[in-house]
Amino acid sequence: MRPAARRIAATLPLLAALGPPLAAQETHLLVVSGLGGEPEYSERFVEWGLAMTEAAREAGVPEANVQFLAEDPGAAPGRIDGRSEREAVERAFAGLAADTAPDDRILVLLIGHGGGAGEDSRVSMPGRSLRASEYRELVGALAPRTVAVVNLASASGDFVPALSGEGRIVVTATRSSRQRNAALFGGYFVEAYGGADADTDRDGRISLLEAFEYARIETDRYYADRGLIASETALLEDRIEGRGEPEPGGDPGVGQLAARFFLESAVPAEIAGDDPSSERLRALYGEQARLEDEVARLRQAEGSMTAEAYRAALEALLVALAETGAEIRALEAEP
Repeated sequence: MRPAARRIAATLPLLAALGPPLAAQETHLLVVSGLGGEPEYSERFVEWGLAMTEAAREAGVPEANVQFLAEDPGAAPGRIDGRSEREAVERAFAGLAADTAPDDRILVLLIGHGGGAGEDSRVSMPGRSLRASEYRELVGALAPRTVAVVNLASASGDFVPALSGEGRIVVTATRSSRQRNAALFGGYFVEAYGGADADTDRDGRISLLEAFEYARIETDRYYADRGLIASETALLEDRIEGRGEPEPGGDPGVGQLAARFFLESAVPAEIAGDDPSSERLRALYGEQARLEDEVARLRQAEGSMTAEAYRAALEALLVALAETGAEIRALEAEP
């Protein structure tokens, strides 16, 4: 590796600071809310889903990119797109596979009561519920898009090994299928996107990692303030390891993909319009986003590569990223 490339590689933990927070060309959100069983939970699950869809719209996600399926569409007329039956969920995934670009990002939010174990884990939906193994197939059809699956249900932990894979982020509200009490983590997770408290780096946007950390801390605080033993332990997985971490961020590789997953577009709002003079700059921001994604995905796959192949790939990406950033800065400096 050339000296210049070594210097660039040494800055890898700081890549997020080299430019605006990066996202894909477009973000798509699918919220699936299941059976409440009791009015209290049915209302809670719908509230969480509505809060997340509203946060996406506030972040600039196009209306057409937001879908919300729930137990009772009549609970919020005009704001819920259909009933969360198996067939509707499968159609929603098929639509995402057909109507999104390879560089788009997809966030799938599962809300409800969980059950089962291993690949049989599921979130209870009207009719026959989809199992974790079936969600794995649905998510697999979305490759090579970056996909985050956030399962806010109780007993959700076994979704981590079932869904882990390249270009994926998996979040669960519990460590395993044995944590069966109704989970509180989900309420704090969607709350994170509704304000500025979760924005720890003060860049004006909430990453998936920041939302996870906010929800984890607030959940721990809830149990500690009441002198209760926590009955849930959330996990985040984005390294293809299939085990998840309750406190990501310590290892340089854990949480890097999640730290780059934003709802917002990669292109700053002031150049996101149709002005022809900004066409090159918009293209460069898109390329910068793609390269940043490739760096994060490379870090995700480091363990499956030889050291030589990993260093060569990293060098090429970081040099290209530095060159793209330099061209962006030069164009933005022009009068």
